[in-house]
Amino acid sequence: MAEITANTGHKRRIWVAVILSLILPGLGQIYCGRLAKGLVFTVLNVLPVFLIIDILLLGNRAVLVLVVIGLLAFGGIIQLISIIDSIYLAGSIGSNYELKEYNRWYVYFLLILLVSGGSAVGVSPHRGNLIEAFRVTSASVYPTIFPGDRILANKTVYRKVEPSRGDLVVCLNPEKRGQNSIKRVVAIAGDTVEMRDNQLYVNGQILQRQPLSQTELEGFKINVRDPNFQGDVFYEINGSSRYKIFLAKTAGDEKMRNFPEMTVPKYNCFVLGDNRNDSYDSRNYGPIPVATIKGRADWLYWPTSRFSRLNAN
Repeated sequence: MAEITANTGHKRRIWVAVILSLILPGLGQIYCGRLAKGLVFTVLNVLPVFLIIDILLLGNRAVLVLVVIGLLAFGGIIQLISIIDSIYLAGSIGSNYELKEYNRWYVYFLLILLVSGGSAVGVSPHRGNLIEAFRVTSASVYPTIFPGDRILANKTVYRKVEPSRGDLVVCLNPEKRGQNSIKRVVAIAGDTVEMRDNQLYVNGQILQRQPLSQTELEGFKINVRDPNFQGDVFYEINGSSRYKIFLAKTAGDEKMRNFPEMTVPKYNCFVLGDNRNDSYDSRNYGPIPVATIKGRADWLYWPTSRFSRLNAN
């Protein structure tokens, strides 16, 4: 009687390797029996996440933006190489692959959980103590930030220094403490501040305005059909800071255009929206305690087409 030999080979399917590589770079290599190579791809793909967060906290040099973009590109390249390599491996192995101990669906699942969970654990301290992401829902700081933009706030900067004039900050709404607001610091403790006919005065000096160049003006996507976004954009000069403000053609109420001179109390600052005629700010609720500031808005990261450093003079 002829001896019957069972075929114990397991074909490595290219489409499975590709899907696994898309879910987690390196998983396609592990599926094809290359454990060490797969782990290397996984580490290389996750590493830029931590580096980007640390780099964003370093400072306002423009070169850092290029480094971040380079790291994002590096992560994409690693994933592309991982996919191509997994296709090659799956195609070259054929149907005679002998399963390894780690070639189990639950092992792949656990690895995905470990990597994603490890990333979350690594990022959580940054989020809680160093940096936090926010989505801006209002137009109160237009044209600096548009509704729907996403920003990163540096939560460490005011542990050693006080807010400065011109800083863009994320703070708690004094009247709704569970609600975050983003505003511009225009005056600090000890300063006098007032507004006359929509013109801001700090310490008795009128803040000068500079017009934008035609090229800069054309860069704004102002919806001219919406009366709230019809108006003029200027640079406002506040000490060593320069930032854009928007003056809508709609005049706004009297309180928005004029308020009497006041002195900012100790441990407080006076905040306004860059969209001067459409912002609920210190003109309504007075100066805010520095303790209610959650952080300085340092980076606009979404949409990526306008990725930029904020608070850069």
